[in-house]
Amino acid sequence: MATPLQFLLLEDSPVDAELISHQLRKVEGAPEVTQVSIRAAYEAALAHRAYDLILSDYSIPDFLGLDALSIARERQPQTPFIFISGVLGEERATEAMRAGATDYVTKRDLARVPMVVERALREARDRRVAREAATALALSEERYRSLFNSIESGFCIFEVEFDEKGKPRDYLFLEVNPAFERLTGVRDAVGRRMREIAPDHERHWFEIYGEVARTGEPRRFEQAATALEGRWFDVFAYRVGRPEERRVAVLFNDITQRRLNDEALKESEAHYRFAVELNPQVAWTATPDGQFDRVAERWSAWTGTSGLCESWTHGIHEEDRARCLAAWRKAVETGEPFDVELRILRRNGEVRWARSRAFPRRDESGAIVKWYGTTEDNHERKLAEEGLKRLNETLEQRIIERTAELVRAQEALRQSQKLEAMGQLTGGVAHDFNNLLTPIIGSLDLLQRRNVGDERTRPLIEGALQAAERAKTLVQRLLAFARRQPLQPTSVDLAALVKGMGELVASTSGPRIKVTADAPDNLPPAHADANQVEMAILNLAVNARDAMPDGGQLHISAQEEEVGADHAAKLPPGRYLRLSVADTGTGMDAETLARAVEPFFSTKGIGKGTGLGLSMVHGLAAQLGGGLTLHSRVGLGTRADLWLPVAADLAPEPSRPMEGDVTTGRGTVLLVEDEQLVRISTAEMLNDLGYQVAVASSAEQALHLLGQGLKPTVLVTDHLMAGMTGAELAHSDAVKAAGVAVVLVTGYADDPRVAENLVRLNKPFRRTELAQALVEAGQNQLGAPAA
Repeated sequence: MATPLQFLLLEDSPVDAELISHQLRKVEGAPEVTQVSIRAAYEAALAHRAYDLILSDYSIPDFLGLDALSIARERQPQTPFIFISGVLGEERATEAMRAGATDYVTKRDLARVPMVVERALREARDRRVAREAATALALSEERYRSLFNSIESGFCIFEVEFDEKGKPRDYLFLEVNPAFERLTGVRDAVGRRMREIAPDHERHWFEIYGEVARTGEPRRFEQAATALEGRWFDVFAYRVGRPEERRVAVLFNDITQRRLNDEALKESEAHYRFAVELNPQVAWTATPDGQFDRVAERWSAWTGTSGLCESWTHGIHEEDRARCLAAWRKAVETGEPFDVELRILRRNGEVRWARSRAFPRRDESGAIVKWYGTTEDNHERKLAEEGLKRLNETLEQRIIERTAELVRAQEALRQSQKLEAMGQLTGGVAHDFNNLLTPIIGSLDLLQRRNVGDERTRPLIEGALQAAERAKTLVQRLLAFARRQPLQPTSVDLAALVKGMGELVASTSGPRIKVTADAPDNLPPAHADANQVEMAILNLAVNARDAMPDGGQLHISAQEEEVGADHAAKLPPGRYLRLSVADTGTGMDAETLARAVEPFFSTKGIGKGTGLGLSMVHGLAAQLGGGLTLHSRVGLGTRADLWLPVAADLAPEPSRPMEGDVTTGRGTVLLVEDEQLVRISTAEMLNDLGYQVAVASSAEQALHLLGQGLKPTVLVTDHLMAGMTGAELAHSDAVKAAGVAVVLVTGYADDPRVAENLVRLNKPFRRTELAQALVEAGQNQLGAPAA
């Protein structure tokens, strides 16, 4: 049980003494009051015991209150002294305070007594704690100073303070070593409370130290201190001194850098895992002697086997196992790269073609320390290659079959890849599909121009050509998604864009999701970047699809609206176009909806999203002077509204050359193309335009023809070929010396390796586009400065 406070009251009036004692009983701690009325009793009481507080009337019959104060300061100098008097004026009160009185209260205002007393006690207690801390510091200085100054760890001792409910509310620093100041950045901590030093210091620090002070059980923990610049500390706390002193000693080290390194390592590992899971290829590693030690889970999903040790061959078609195993053993023995095509047995019984490649990583001495490999599904590409070899029937039949095969391959490819990995595929899609589409579109274009076939055949050619053009448009659209360019706002026909995107989303969302898209034909243009708006629609559509795992409806629409003040997106008043993507999925609760546009916030599982989709759409809308609003109800679905400003006019569409506008040419064209089918169809188009054509299957063969005296008017060359590229050929001394105009043909939409000063023709192309490129190349040649 706590010892009660001891108060000494010097008062000669019994009535006043009772009134004052009544007020003192209100003071926390149930103080015991000793009341005296004369000087002798007062001096005897001071000699008998120490008091926590002295209260005195200013006017006593046999001596003055200032005398009582002087005696108290002599006998018990640290005890608070309060005057209570009815005759104490301002001048005397000032005199009393100067003489050393702690405070004073007039008898007309005795209600202030508890407050004044508690304040005096609190201040005395603080002074006592400070004195005790100073005394303890002085006594321990010699004992601990050498240790304090030598250890690298921070060390401090403090007294934990508890409130009336027994909860820790603060702690007062009693000792700190130099490392404490260096590690925390806190100066002059001794004698100060933590709440004073760092008012925002987290509550859990006080809870932990309070538990140590109460129970005496040591604690070891790692924790960040936000109020101390967010530093991380490894802390060991234990109780010191008597239990009732509630003192805790803390030994700690700054581990901020170690935590940062750990977080960086975790993030790096997470990025690696995400990259492996998002990659459509199966990544694997093997030891120097060829033992597989890590295989991505996708291999197990494909084949039902782990891929480790010898079990990797169980997922390979039995006719390919021996060949594949022999190639792998040879690679391990020789250290040469591993590269084979093989058939995989899917766990559902399906047989699909794949390509497996691996490269060794060597140490400084050249010894192999690890094999890194990938296995990718190239079934569609393999089927396409085999199909090209079987093109030996009539031209019409080949066109029909090839178009159907391309459509199937395109659909299989789109359905097999996640939209999140689209950027990884676009380059390969552009090169392979454009090389396939070029002879098809070129040949069909010539057949149509020459009016080949009867009334039954010509509609088939027209239909095949339309299908090929649609395949070309789809490849171009996929390439547009992959570009990461600064915004280039123009006037965008939003109605046409919505309808076009509706077709793409419908083709990629699966049969269980019904996709609809509508927009009025008279919709005014939007001030936007068409590529980025398409990406925004794609992001919103992917979110909608993922919110409907069991199927549903996805609706894309656009309409014009007049926006007034107090709009939800805080838009300035004016005319806007509202682009909406609505679904009937799971919806979001209020808490999720409030955080939906935060960067990296996602409710999807690991590896299923970046958490950047909605934040990207929100940022795009804001950058264009618009906004994004979200409406959602759990179980009913979500609607995202992208608000775009109305533009002044539609930007004119770039004019396409009409068939009748094509100018026939004269002279000789040197055609360089390593793909035989592309080479044949392009040469035929050049002949049809009136040019003489010399063909070469490589840049080296073209240089040989130039060396033999060939003097072409124009050089039409593919860019990516084995050996020398088309751009290198165009800049060769032989071509420069001949003064030949150059058209560079590429299957990529944006290849940074292609020189900007060359006329480029993207695959696939038609006769009119080839003719326009030839004219432009000739104009460039005429405008070139003389060497």
